[in-house]
Amino acid sequence: MVSRRLVQLVVLAVGSVSGAFAQVTPEPPRDPGAVAQGAQPETARKGRARFIDPEDGQLDLSNFLENPKGFLPVPIIVTEPAVGYGGGAVGMFLRPRKDAGEEGWARPNISAVGALATQNGTKAGFAGDASRWLDGRLRTLAGAGTGQVNLDFYGLGSDPSTAGQKVSYSLQFTGAVAQANWQLAQGSPWALGMRYVYADVEPNLSGAAPFPGLVDGVRTKISAPSVILEFDTRDNIFTPTRGIYSESSWMASRKALGATVDFERFQQVLMGWQPLGHRVTMGARGDYAWSSDSTPFFLRPFVQLRGVPAMRYQGDQVASVEAELSWQFSGRWSVVGFGGAGATRTSSGALSGTQNVGSGGVGFRYELARKFGLHAGVDVAHSAGTTAVYLTVGSAWARP
Repeated sequence: MVSRRLVQLVVLAVGSVSGAFAQVTPEPPRDPGAVAQGAQPETARKGRARFIDPEDGQLDLSNFLENPKGFLPVPIIVTEPAVGYGGGAVGMFLRPRKDAGEEGWARPNISAVGALATQNGTKAGFAGDASRWLDGRLRTLAGAGTGQVNLDFYGLGSDPSTAGQKVSYSLQFTGAVAQANWQLAQGSPWALGMRYVYADVEPNLSGAAPFPGLVDGVRTKISAPSVILEFDTRDNIFTPTRGIYSESSWMASRKALGATVDFERFQQVLMGWQPLGHRVTMGARGDYAWSSDSTPFFLRPFVQLRGVPAMRYQGDQVASVEAELSWQFSGRWSVVGFGGAGATRTSSGALSGTQNVGSGGVGFRYELARKFGLHAGVDVAHSAGTTAVYLTVGSAWARP
């Protein structure tokens, strides 16, 4: 879900959540490192042979991507309902840690650079890197971006009954994120980390203000360290077929560190995958987020589900669940079905309000790089009043 993931990255990397950088084996778990330690090296391939897997004769980018000069050009086809149609491109460089054997293919170092623009005037440029060091125990993430995001925000009135009324903003932003996670013991699924986000954002109202007291043209600076606890047993970071991923994060932006306002935000993400046999995999994702009263409106949590426009369902507290069933029915081809639901809660004094939304859809995948376990395809998703198409590279719930 690259188009949606990048739109969310533009908004969330501004100040809170790094998200997003977005088979032949008959039974999962898939072997993402066909070249294991001790195996004979492959003969160098040239020309069209670089893009063909000799095991099945099908299109495969593994050999090309493992070359230091090779990169995956990912077209961004933006159909995100919140920003309209648009496009762009990302260059994704994958660097397998070959000295780590199979693990080095399942969790390679990744760099990316790209840009996008949409029909409503949203535009952004960004670059990032996720790498592992010291036998994989230290994981670092760094990224930066700049641009303009034009979005409709909801639930900004003092009365929760106005939750369905939109307020249009243009956000000029420049931001950066840096993160380091340390594996608590060699081979342990637990890691403890720190993330720091800095952003400079200027929100400008687009049109007349529907409520009094709305922020307009006031620059907001975010300077926010976060504490992160991570648990990861996925067999692959791109398209997992088994394992669990959990991330708990507490962010605190402080004036003492250069921020405009003090606020806090907590998020818990839990995802899991389980093979069911006959090349069928069940996946599930749960997400809960809370933000303090002083959190800037553009960083309040929102429901993140395929088919639901970004920022459409915001609140002080947000929870969502989504399940996915994937069947690799023929060679490298898979079909996917998914569905989910989300809810928000917003409080204002003695008043409180809730919103609920459901979504679902179908998609397909092609195993694009067998050694990396990387699948790509298209999802078509629907929620009340919205149908959207997403180009998906890797998992729709991508975490590097």
